[in-house]
Amino acid sequence: MKNILVLLSTLLFNCPATDAAVLPTGSGSFHFTVPQSTKKIEVFSYQPPEANARTPIVFVLTGLNRDADKYRDDWVENARKNKLIVIAPHFSQQDYPGSDGYNLGNIINSQTGKLNPQGEWAFSVIDSLFAEMQKQGITQQKSYYLFGNSAGCQFVHRMLTLMPAPKVKAAICAAAGWWTMPTPQTPWPYGLDNAPITVSQQQLAHYFALPVLITVGGKDDNPNHPLLRRSPQAQAQGDSRLQRAKAYFMAAEQQARHNIMPFNWQFTILSGVAHSGSKMSAYAAQQFGWFEQHGKFKVQDD
Repeated sequence: MKNILVLLSTLLFNCPATDAAVLPTGSGSFHFTVPQSTKKIEVFSYQPPEANARTPIVFVLTGLNRDADKYRDDWVENARKNKLIVIAPHFSQQDYPGSDGYNLGNIINSQTGKLNPQGEWAFSVIDSLFAEMQKQGITQQKSYYLFGNSAGCQFVHRMLTLMPAPKVKAAICAAAGWWTMPTPQTPWPYGLDNAPITVSQQQLAHYFALPVLITVGGKDDNPNHPLLRRSPQAQAQGDSRLQRAKAYFMAAEQQARHNIMPFNWQFTILSGVAHSGSKMSAYAAQQFGWFEQHGKFKVQDD
C-alpha cells in the first residue's frame, strides 16, 4: 500500500497540466513543493467514495503536535458522511520551527527578526496548494473550507487576518490558546499595532464579512492547563480558552460595528467538551456539511 501511495503521490503533482490528476480514494498522502521555496510538505488526504472534482475541500490545520495524519484520521468518518475531501498539511518543526513558524505563520525570521519573503510564510502554503490542485484538475471548486483547532486555530485566524482575500468559502476556528485581536490599539502579536504586515481596512472588512464560526468547548475552562500561555497580554484576553474565545469574538464584533462593516461570524460553545481535537473535528465536519447544503452554519440561534 505504501508503494501505491508513493506512486500516486508522484502522479499527483508531476503529470502534465492537460491530464487530470487524482487523489487516492480513502486515506493517502503526497508531497507538495512550496512555490518560491525548497520546502516540501507532506500532505495527508482523505477522499470519500464517489467523490469527484466537484466535491468540497476542507483544509485541516492541526494543534500543537502537528499530527496531520491523526487529524486526517479523526475526520474520516464524518468527512465520508458529509461528502468532504480532507487535506491536512504537515508543517514540520524543521521548516517551520516553533510557534513563530506555525502559530504565527512563519512571517518573521526568528533568527534575524526580519520579515520573511511571502513564499516562506506558512500562511501562503494553503492557497498555493489549492491552486496546484485546481491546476492539476483534482478540484473544480473555486474556494475551500478552512478548519483549525488549538494551535491550528491560531494559524487560521491569523492567516485570515493577514493574508489579502484567501480563497476561503467559510472557516471554523476552534479553541485557540491566545489570539491576535483585530484591533489597531493592541500591540502585535496580541493585536495589530506595529504588526509586521499592514492590515488594511479592506482586509478587515473582507475577514469580517466571511462566514466564520468561532467555537470552543464549554469545559475548556482550565486556567492552569499546561499548554495555556499565561503572559500578561494573554491573560488580558481571559484566564482560559473559553474566556479568550469569547473575548476574540466580541472584539471582532465591536470592531466591525465601529467601522460599519458587515459581520457574518457566529459563536458556539460545545457543551461538555474540554480541549479535544477529535471532538472539534467531528463538529466541524458536520458544520461544513450543513453549510454546503444551506449556505450557513447550523447554530442554536438559527
